[in-house]
Amino acid sequence: MSNTKPYSILACDGGGLRGLVSAIILERLEQKLRQKFPNRQLRDYFDLIAGTSAGSLTACAVARGISATQIKRLYLERGIEIFPPFNNVFRSFVNRLVGGFATQPIYDGIGLRQVLQTVFGQENINFENLPKPLKPENIPSKFLLFQDLPKPVLITAYDIYNRQAVVFKNTKVAHEKVPVWEICRSSAAVPVAFPAHIMTHPDFLKDWQEEGYQIPATGNTRGIPLVDGGFVASNPSLCAIAERLRWNRNPPTNPKWRQNPASPWRDTVDIQDIVVASIGTGQNVKQIGIVQAQTWGAGEWINPLDGIPILDVFSDGSSDGIIYTINQLMSAEQQVRFQPILSKNYAAFNANQKLLVEMQQEIERSFLMNKKEDEKLNKLAAVLLARF
Repeated sequence: MSNTKPYSILACDGGGLRGLVSAIILERLEQKLRQKFPNRQLRDYFDLIAGTSAGSLTACAVARGISATQIKRLYLERGIEIFPPFNNVFRSFVNRLVGGFATQPIYDGIGLRQVLQTVFGQENINFENLPKPLKPENIPSKFLLFQDLPKPVLITAYDIYNRQAVVFKNTKVAHEKVPVWEICRSSAAVPVAFPAHIMTHPDFLKDWQEEGYQIPATGNTRGIPLVDGGFVASNPSLCAIAERLRWNRNPPTNPKWRQNPASPWRDTVDIQDIVVASIGTGQNVKQIGIVQAQTWGAGEWINPLDGIPILDVFSDGSSDGIIYTINQLMSAEQQVRFQPILSKNYAAFNANQKLLVEMQQEIERSFLMNKKEDEKLNKLAAVLLARF
């Protein structure tokens, strides 16, 4: 790495409710940073913030200025609203079946939408005073726009109509007026668990059509069906690195991002000047053996009660491939990766409170107490503190 201050990137993996793992790791990093600068926010230490799926919520919350401790509480306290117990969603599930569909996603997505709209309302929300569960009257009427986040943010999603990756960037004019909650809802639309999010924002659609993609219509709705960003990159680190290097030859045209004092512009950033804090959501220990691999059918591979194994395998493999590529491009000190190996299988789409607390305790008492991981956090904190 050169002697210049590093260009720092925060990248948050997807993983459903295991986003709690990322929040806990970020909380510990935040605590270490506040030992020197008590009043600085976590976002102050990063030049670019990226997220996928659950990581989109974490990334945008950090960019908004929400503390990692509060993000952790969102997963612990609001997870049950995003992933209600099956007996609570059964009536909705049956009603959707009666509506004429042979099968349906497990969850209707209403809880996810309400939580995202609350977190990314235009006004700051006092989360302590919000009822549990949220009620319609608690949902803000005005929402934060992507351009309102004071740091460059990159979020992935996937257009299943055109079979095309979508990379939302608040540095792009066509994306800047899209509400943050819609971008996160798009990125977190895990098939089987949630319905796709239909993106109807006119700026996005105009730009997408100009890129050469078709815009489908059903009835009076014209939009793009978007699903989980993990189909593009379960770990958004490489997307973020590529985006920043692209700016060397083709910087954002929006003058806001050239003049923003919160994110000083550098005309050129070499790859050796980049440091990436890559935050995983934990890797399950469940091994799929020879018998299962040869005999499992659709029911076992997409079983939501077992964490939808095919998505778990896809996510792990995708992330490993991204880490491999980054390791070939950058030195070991430039990418700090945190990815706990979990002692048991914590389902990404089951908000069982007992399991959430167990997950929290495992990360706090085992992973973060590990000398090697603590030293990695200390080194990362030292690099980030050197920026000031």
